[in-house]
Amino acid sequence: MIYEGKSEEGLLKGRVLTTSGFGFMEGIVFDTHFMTRGRFGRLVQIVTTNPTCIGVGIDEDSGVVLKGDGTVEVIGTGQVIIVDGSDIAQSNIIDIKPGGPIAVENVRIHSLVNGYGYDFKNRRFLAPSNNNPEQIDD
Repeated sequence: MIYEGKSEEGLLKGRVLTTSGFGFMEGIVFDTHFMTRGRFGRLVQIVTTNPTCIGVGIDEDSGVVLKGDGTVEVIGTGQVIIVDGSDIAQSNIIDIKPGGPIAVENVRIHSLVNGYGYDFKNRRFLAPSNNNPEQIDD
């Protein structure tokens, strides 16, 4: 869970601080008021530092329904942004001093709206017609 970090300093090493969250899903970091407050850089820093983590930016008037199968479905009128670092090829996060700007290659971004979903286990975007992985196999 992010507990401190100014939006404008999101891509400066060490300026975003985290702590243990609510424990809903291991390896998932949530950020709120995401688009409205320009918090994209905060999640990119967290995911660059922890590439196995998935960042979920939830905008105002939006939410996600956590399902037991490791997927989420977006509800509401806003957006949910997924930041996936599993394909990061390189970054300077280890080499720079605190406060230095972060460079990173191959961060995967997904923009979801009402009815769309995401499969955390398989790291897949789910369109409304296939937001239930069980339906794909039918």
